[in-house]
Amino acid sequence: MLLGDCGSTWTKMLDTGTGRYEIIQTREMVRRTDIFFDIATGHSARKRCDLFRNELISLAQGALSLVETDDFSIIDVGGRDVKFVEFEKRKVKRLDWNLACGSSTGATIELLGSYYEVDFTDLDPSERWINVTCGVFGMEKVLEHVSTGTGAEEAVAMFLHGMVRNVYDFAGRPPVIYLSGGFCENNCFLKTFDSYCNVIPLGRMVPLEGLRSEERLSGNNV
Repeated sequence: MLLGDCGSTWTKMLDTGTGRYEIIQTREMVRRTDIFFDIATGHSARKRCDLFRNELISLAQGALSLVETDDFSIIDVGGRDVKFVEFEKRKVKRLDWNLACGSSTGATIELLGSYYEVDFTDLDPSERWINVTCGVFGMEKVLEHVSTGTGAEEAVAMFLHGMVRNVYDFAGRPPVIYLSGGFCENNCFLKTFDSYCNVIPLGRMVPLEGLRSEERLSGNNV
């Protein structure tokens, strides 16, 4: 069985027969005719699967399969949106989906990193931040700071700091939060988030684990 989490910029795949995970750019996935999922979630998945699952439900199911704590919150910061689920006694207490203030901020940071050749592994967090109301406005602020003398790496770190503040507020400022998505691999983002609360990265495969756990509960051997 092939499971897919097809985001706007990256597609994560799991072959449950071999246990093999694969990540490719979504632009590659949409060009290929040999990829069709048995079950999938994500913005780009609707026409590429037999069964489509809501992204928030997949995120929630994946979190429950990976976290043993009764009360916790998880947030997924994607290329074009931010998704949040809060659990109380392992039941959903609150969930939300931000397509406004979180709009395209993940995709924008990839563009900025590529344009300025920023290595996020070595990028130091900044104590300053840019007011990132969306990806476009945030990019404009970065360009403005660079043009007035701020170093490109510092300006990008300020953009990340602005993202963290938005994500932290969106999640209701919890003392501990689990993180899903590609930013689990961004050291600057994680270090910046640690200055606000204890952030625990779960990796990029949480929604895929949600699809798999859902099928296991239904009795399918995946």
